[in-house]
Amino acid sequence: MRLSLRTKLFLFVPVVALVPWLGYQTYDRLTRFAVEAQTESLRTLAEILQAELQTVRIQTPPAGTVLAASPLLRAPTLDGFFDEWPEPTPQLRDDQIALKIGQFDGVLLFGLEVTDRTRLYREPQFGRAAPIPHDAVSVRQSEGSEVLAFELATEASGRFQVQTIEPSLLISPQPIDAFWWEVAGGYRIEWTLPVTQLLDAPIELSVRDYTGFTQNTTQYQFQIQSLLPRIQTLARRLASDSKHIMVVTDAGQILANTLPGDGQVPLTAADRDQTDIQILEDAIMLNMPVVTDQGDTVHVMLSATRSALVGRAQEALFNLAWQTLGVLVVLIGGLSIYSSRLTERITRLRNELKRYLDGRGRARQSPALTESESGDEVGVLSRDIQQVLDDLARYTAFLERIPRTLRHELSNPMSAIQTSLELLSDETDPVQQARLRATAERGIQKLESTLSQVTEAASLEEALRADIPRMFDVSALSQTAIDTMQISHPDLIWQIDKPEGVLLIAGSDLRFEQMLDKLLDNAVDFTPTGGRVRVILRDQITSVDVVVENQGPPFQRSQDIDPFQMFSGSRNDASGSHLGLGLYVVRLIAESMGAEPSIENTDTGVRVLLTGFRTELVTQ
Repeated sequence: MRLSLRTKLFLFVPVVALVPWLGYQTYDRLTRFAVEAQTESLRTLAEILQAELQTVRIQTPPAGTVLAASPLLRAPTLDGFFDEWPEPTPQLRDDQIALKIGQFDGVLLFGLEVTDRTRLYREPQFGRAAPIPHDAVSVRQSEGSEVLAFELATEASGRFQVQTIEPSLLISPQPIDAFWWEVAGGYRIEWTLPVTQLLDAPIELSVRDYTGFTQNTTQYQFQIQSLLPRIQTLARRLASDSKHIMVVTDAGQILANTLPGDGQVPLTAADRDQTDIQILEDAIMLNMPVVTDQGDTVHVMLSATRSALVGRAQEALFNLAWQTLGVLVVLIGGLSIYSSRLTERITRLRNELKRYLDGRGRARQSPALTESESGDEVGVLSRDIQQVLDDLARYTAFLERIPRTLRHELSNPMSAIQTSLELLSDETDPVQQARLRATAERGIQKLESTLSQVTEAASLEEALRADIPRMFDVSALSQTAIDTMQISHPDLIWQIDKPEGVLLIAGSDLRFEQMLDKLLDNAVDFTPTGGRVRVILRDQITSVDVVVENQGPPFQRSQDIDPFQMFSGSRNDASGSHLGLGLYVVRLIAESMGAEPSIENTDTGVRVLLTGFRTELVTQ
């Protein structure tokens, strides 16, 4: 079944239907690959933490109320906003306060929100020892003779310096900065301390609230469980938005955590015994028990949010799908326009070809095809067709010229033979009989010569294809030809100009000799007595040029006739018409050796140029 080019192009459209199925397969493979890659990533992170934990010394957690310091998203900033924490879950909370404790490297951040509808600030004119009632928060920690105690009170919202209650017993001389921010229904306080200052020993937090002159003080006691700084820092660096890490002891003590926690993590029997990987619908969980050098068991617990992972895959695939759809729409539209244009161009080329040829397959002369100037494949095809048609036009003209040429060339000898034979039958005079016989024989020789030339020219192309090229000395062969012609035609001046030494070209020496004989015979036919025939050999390093000059009548050019085509003779020799096969043979032989023939007139005659004879063998 024959299909048009447009139909073949539009058959591409059903292929587009395969895109969704291929997209789903890609999504499924991408998801499975992502889960496998995430699982392997968790295993690698666990092995890194395992190497660090083997040298960790586990301390017994403090007794009483234990608050775990949550890992912060970034370095703490004192601004009254609790945006450093991953989520707003307080570690200590009741109707009056909500306390958050965070840790970033070696710094603890405290965020306290107090419910207080009658806020009283400290009066500045009385100083810190003034008896004027005001709201305040006190922090006190003591262990043996060491005491850390300070009061958080301010004259107005904003940054302020912490008031020390027992400066003589202050553990750390470093200043304590705080920020007081008034909110609806109360106030917030943020302050920071080094991690080493509030560890192990119990902490007493007092909130003092004045309503008029009535004081209400609420006390809270707790201890802070600090995550191991080195392990916590490493865990935070290894974690990401979709990956979380927790390191706990057998007793549930948190050593590192990248998510807020309450300090206790329940462990199942399976968690305690062996490495376990669970691929859930929304997450991937991994637990790896690690035995330290001191014999303590520590559990590395990692989780990766699968939904986020798959969501990224879905988003990437969705974007890819839209991009693919857009590309397909543009591609189909472009192919439609291109196919219509291409079909139109090919149809126009076909119509022009029909106008170029008649019903008998003969070519008419016409302007160049419209697509010949195009640079694409259609243009190349058009130019090739144009060349074929031009050759066909010349061949058509050649075929039309053959009968006229042969009739002209054969009529004279045929008439001479016929006339001589008719007269010979009635002639009794021996002398006249001999003359008539001689005339008939010359006619027969002319016929034989013409038929021989035609046969030679017709069979030459096939013979040239059978020749085996070799290297030969064109200089010596040309000298021999000139010497021979000088003996045969002493009435002409013969001359050869050639470089010194050997001049090699590739081809058949016999064919070259045949070509040179045709050129010299042609020169003899058109050169008057005493005229000069000259052969010039030029060494062009990579090629050789051969030039034959003769003195005589100029070459009559014609736009319709190529002098190197068969039966294209356009000069008259001394004997009359010239058949025009010699230059045709010259062209065939020269082209077989890589040369290009041309002809031009000079001041005294005609010059035939054969340029570009190959100097290297060419393997067929």
